[in-house]
Amino acid sequence: MSRTIQADVLIAGSAEGPAMVLEESLSFWGGFDPQTGKIIDTHHPQYGERVQNKVLFIPASRGSAGTPGGIAETLRNGSGPSAFVLAKRDVNISVGALVANRLYGLEVPVIQISLQNMELFSGTDRVGIDRQGRLVLL
Repeated sequence: MSRTIQADVLIAGSAEGPAMVLEESLSFWGGFDPQTGKIIDTHHPQYGERVQNKVLFIPASRGSAGTPGGIAETLRNGSGPSAFVLAKRDVNISVGALVANRLYGLEVPVIQISLQNMELFSGTDRVGIDRQGRLVLL
């Protein structure tokens, strides 16, 4: 079954990878290790899992203005996701992706879809995102 969703583009880019749908919001400053790409918040349902090279579906970030730094660092060192798919517009995630682009030349798309559409991708293997914001099950 083919699924294609048109998303709102917050940060343009193209990416593909395994889908990782987070069950809850995540703090990228304290709940996440930017060196390893591992979720270290012991209360998060996906504690211990790694986001590296995944298309990360996340309701929103949780936490402080330190989040953009954590995101930029994990993208710089290659332990971060290949893209962010948000259920709610999130300035901290968007700024982190912009900083990684401006400082390190990395293009990591950030798009936004509804939470209902996000749930359609739970359990899928690989997804792709194009520069126009089309999210496709591969």
